[in-house]
Order: sequence, then structure tokens, then C-alpha cells
Amino acid sequence: MSKLTDQLRAHGADMDGAMNRLLGDEELYAMCFDLFLEDTAFATLGAALDAGDHAAAFEAAHSLKGVAGNLGLTRIYRLSGELVEPLRGCAAAETDLPGLYADLMEERAVLRLLKEK
Repeated sequence: MSKLTDQLRAHGADMDGAMNRLLGDEELYAMCFDLFLEDTAFATLGAALDAGDHAAAFEAAHSLKGVAGNLGLTRIYRLSGELVEPLRGCAAAETDLPGLYADLMEERAVLRLLKEK
């Protein structure tokens, strides 16, 4: 395993599942991981939440959830899901969406630091 996959595994990522989905191609994983960290859906989600556009926020959060799931990034997957469900079910008013978004962005920052180590 590469240094990145070892660090992600230690951080709680499901690297076995991710490597299975990517047929063990660690180079492809690293490329997808890098692209994910720069995904514009993170900014789109923040802007949509700020604007109160729950439909756009749902789409962005759902996209992030799907990619995070495929990459085995369990924490971002969970946090994205915590955003998706209230946005899907019209329970956004009862949910701390800005707080969840802040947690999501914090986890993204942690992943960026892991990448740089």
C-alpha cells in the first residue's frame, strides 16, 4: 500500500472497499482523491446553503456523498449524508446545516493535510 492509502486507512477510511472498487489501482485512487479534494461541489454546497437554495445544496451534497462513498472516505460520506437527508426530506429548517457544512470542510482540510504528509 502507498503512504497515502496507509494514512487514509489509519484515519478511518475504507481503503479495502475503495481499492476493490478501483481494482487495486492505487495510482488511479490517488488521482481520484486529488480531484475530489478540489471538487467544485464543496463551494457550490456552501454557496447554496448561504443562499437558502436547498435544491442546489441537496445536489451538491448528494454528489459529494457518492464520490466519498466510492473513495471510502467514511467521514465525508457520513457528513455529506447528514446534509443530504434533511435537504431531501424538507427538514432543513430543523437542522444545523451551516454547522454540518463547517464540519465537512474541516474534514476536507484534514484530508488535504494527510495528502501532504
